[in-house]
Amino acid sequence: MVEGMRHSEEPGTVGSMTDDIVLTIPTSPRLRSVATLVLGGVGSRLRLSYEKVDDLQLAALSVLSASADDVVTLEVTAGDDSLALDIGPLPAGTGSDAGLRRILERLVDSVEPSQRAGREWLTLRLARSAT
Repeated sequence: MVEGMRHSEEPGTVGSMTDDIVLTIPTSPRLRSVATLVLGGVGSRLRLSYEKVDDLQLAALSVLSASADDVVTLEVTAGDDSLALDIGPLPAGTGSDAGLRRILERLVDSVEPSQRAGREWLTLRLARSAT
């Protein structure tokens, strides 16, 4: 379920917009395609290359596979030339899992674990390359 989408203009900028999308979905493998569809749309809107969109989708699917809860939330913050994808809640230690980290670091620009309400979340960041 898409809980919210918000357009906001950053203070002090002209014409710079960000989109915030919050998507909460069951972790069932059948429904993970919803997450890839949303990420594909955001990537298209940012005019990311096919390869970058594919990498972002694969990274998100890798993190979703690590989830042990019944539902997971994806929070996408898309700016003019970058995006951040927060995924959680996740099992403790997900961000320090060496195998997952190795995969994610090849697919996105940065991976940052954080804590929210005592649960682990991962932030995946991807910048649009200059064309």
